[in-house]
Amino acid sequence: MDSVKVFGVTILVVAMLVESLAQICLKIGASGGPQILLEPYSGWAEKISFLRADSTWKILGVVFYGLEIFLWTSVLHLLDVSVAFPMGSLCFVGVALLSRIFLGEAVGMVRACGVVCIIGGTVLMTM
Repeated sequence: MDSVKVFGVTILVVAMLVESLAQICLKIGASGGPQILLEPYSGWAEKISFLRADSTWKILGVVFYGLEIFLWTSVLHLLDVSVAFPMGSLCFVGVALLSRIFLGEAVGMVRACGVVCIIGGTVLMTM
């Protein structure tokens, strides 16, 4: 794989992480604020006054989506859309992991198998 593709895939992974963060922020905002976060994250967020408001989390979600659009446009400049678009499914992996880490949502065996399949498919798409 040439260096341009490696750079494109790297930016794509970052873009999917940013999109996953956007989803988590929107979930927190839609649920009324940081009280849905697991400890120590909820305690940390409660100590910072502007993070107590659900509207802050909604705004963060929108900002992260704006950043993701910028990154995605860069990805499309570097990679074929037929490769980049299927790799966008990494967002599902990111959301599953971040929701488990920060929100304590369950990721059972079926979802874990799905995550493994998505990662495997993504690896195949980069070849």
